[in-house]
Amino acid sequence: MGCCGKIFGRIGAAATSRACILCRIWQILTREKIPGGDPCVVIPGRIVRKPDPCIYDQFLLMQLKRPVTWDSPDVHIFLNKVEQYTYNLTVSTEYDVEVTVHNSSKDKPANGTTVDIHWIEFGAGGQIRHPITIASVDVPVWPGTFLVKTNWTTPSTPGHYCIEIELSHPDDGNPSNNRGWNNTLVYAAQSPVSQNIRVFNLYPDGCPPVHEGGGPTLEPFRVFLGWAPIGAVAALMLEHGLPHDMSHGMSAITRFFVLMAAGYVTALILGLVAESIYVWIKRRRVQQHALHRRADLIDCLRVNIEVDSYEFADNIGKAFDSNVVFQQKAAIWGATVVPSSFEFQPGETFRDVELHVNAPDGPGPTGRFNVNVWQGGTPSGGVTVDITRGEM
Repeated sequence: MGCCGKIFGRIGAAATSRACILCRIWQILTREKIPGGDPCVVIPGRIVRKPDPCIYDQFLLMQLKRPVTWDSPDVHIFLNKVEQYTYNLTVSTEYDVEVTVHNSSKDKPANGTTVDIHWIEFGAGGQIRHPITIASVDVPVWPGTFLVKTNWTTPSTPGHYCIEIELSHPDDGNPSNNRGWNNTLVYAAQSPVSQNIRVFNLYPDGCPPVHEGGGPTLEPFRVFLGWAPIGAVAALMLEHGLPHDMSHGMSAITRFFVLMAAGYVTALILGLVAESIYVWIKRRRVQQHALHRRADLIDCLRVNIEVDSYEFADNIGKAFDSNVVFQQKAAIWGATVVPSSFEFQPGETFRDVELHVNAPDGPGPTGRFNVNVWQGGTPSGGVTVDITRGEM
């Protein structure tokens, strides 16, 4: 028996509805589940538990100041059942692409999740997307996953490619974790190693405009169709409280229209004054916020690049420890990017930077280097470079 059912047997019908609502609020706060639903009240959609389809999202993690790898753990490419890197692919060749889609919600399955898979040019900040496939999938509750499998024939022109995945759901509880990249190359060590990496300009047509002022404006319909009619109705309701001699010689109809007009005009004036004060206060707040925002604004053409040797190590359930999974790891072997920062020129679409790695001579373990790019203070993209040294 649900909570409401227990209460029904103890109190009268008059108090049932109120007690039931209090009971349901308690159940929401304590996350108690009711068999069969026991629907006493309608829960607003904004507080109903929602599905959360997600993927390893480097852009969200970068915004959260977490290290990332561009060798996505959720994207795998195979040729004859042998896993491949997105860098070392053959032209006009059909590959098998597998994408793992997660759902971080423990209560709601992400049924009808759209998975959009496409490829873009290798580098950071690529904007031109070429479709591979679009699928609609049903992702079970956490820790369930759905494996999307598709075929992809590479372009006929030589080049290096990045696989990008974008998820969407009409009732997504957290749309910020729906975009992931797989952008990896393998390079044989020859001390020192130099590799060009292309950085695309997110704003080749110039920075988007920054609005420093503005804000709400006076809306006449709120005064003429809101304040004024309310004043007219209020005046008519106060008719019986007015002294009788004030309407001496007036007919009932004349008295009605005079009172209604007086109330309408009075409320109209008060409404104009009140709305003007409200708009002035709101516009001042918007202007002050814009000034603070401009003071903190980073030039949208400014690019900053960092390199590290972080490697993702996933754990599930109680074994998950964010301090371990997202543990920072500085670049090994003296890796640097030249230049590490620059500004795009107006109309410049891309610029190549160079990754320098002083790889040790002789055989040894593979070294991993993540090149992470920010433009205008927001994540632009990146690549992961694995440098092999031969078998030990």
